[in-house]
Amino acid sequence: MTLYSPRRSRLLAANKIEKTQQMIAFILGKEGFALPIDAVQKVVPMGKIYGDPQEKGISLTHYQDQKLLVIDVDRCIFGITSMPSEQEITEQRFLLIIHNKVHKIVGLPIDSPPSLRRVPESAFMALPENYLTQGNIHCISSTMIQIPNQEPLFLLDVDKLIP
Repeated sequence: MTLYSPRRSRLLAANKIEKTQQMIAFILGKEGFALPIDAVQKVVPMGKIYGDPQEKGISLTHYQDQKLLVIDVDRCIFGITSMPSEQEITEQRFLLIIHNKVHKIVGLPIDSPPSLRRVPESAFMALPENYLTQGNIHCISSTMIQIPNQEPLFLLDVDKLIP
């Protein structure tokens, strides 16, 4: 029979660990973004991208002997229409290979290496309702990640990114 002990209950309360989720975080422009780790299949150095004659932000690249759709995330989120030319890009770029729930894969070009972060559930916060509509921002879920002493991360919505 277990006896009640204030010391024991304090120890149990101190040992409660908040659940965390693993996220892949990266920077686009001046903002931080994140994707759940289970949505990211792989991160690879970005190769040559082909076929966007109408400059709509949808192009192709080769990945594992197949053509992979590449979605310009800057254009989807911010509506930016001018991409830097190859001469303007001096640093190595990366391609996040992501998939949705039905395992359709696409590539997202990013400018810097992504990082893996464990995010406590208490760090997920709802965005104001009119932020996405009035800001004309697309492909972001209604959630952001706010960790003390760190810049906020906007959570991308994989189902909105993959057409």
